[in-house]
Amino acid sequence: GKAAKSLAKAAQADTPKQPPWNQYAERARWLVYMSDYAVAATLCSDVRDACPKVGDPFGNIMAVADGNETVSTGVIYVYLPDLDPSPKDLEANPTISLTFSAKALGDGYCKGTAEDPTCTRLTIAGNMTKMPAGDAQAVTAESFLFAKHPEMKYWPASHGWSFWYMAPENISSFFFLDMYGPAHSFTV
Repeated sequence: GKAAKSLAKAAQADTPKQPPWNQYAERARWLVYMSDYAVAATLCSDVRDACPKVGDPFGNIMAVADGNETVSTGVIYVYLPDLDPSPKDLEANPTISLTFSAKALGDGYCKGTAEDPTCTRLTIAGNMTKMPAGDAQAVTAESFLFAKHPEMKYWPASHGWSFWYMAPENISSFFFLDMYGPAHSFTV
């Protein structure tokens, strides 16, 4: 009833506003901050399901965070299990592309299909780095990821979880589209 509507309205008030379409870097940063996950593409390190040849692309979903409720760092953090093929690929070759879509944010951010040019989308190409166990930055990664994805705290330790990150200096390029016309690129 009224309490649920009031809570929803309060949550919307705390949500950062989407920057104008022609502020490419700011809007891209907003999309990463708002996103719960990205579609990741790595390069197959071995022959396996969905990898008929070494070097072929492999797509996967990765839960992401670049901060918490009050801060956006520009560093993309993920939490990956050893059982997943993506960390194996990244250990062999750290090259990755992460794709974000405003369609994944829910109602109000896209009218129509995710492929519509006015539905903001971003692909970030670069290198992903694994954090050594006990690394000071891993504490930061854990706090950001667990704040955004509380269920991660309960994932089985037996799966061998590790924190990974893509820092701004490890980003090689952007593909950004949020309006009709060509895609836009910018620097970090």
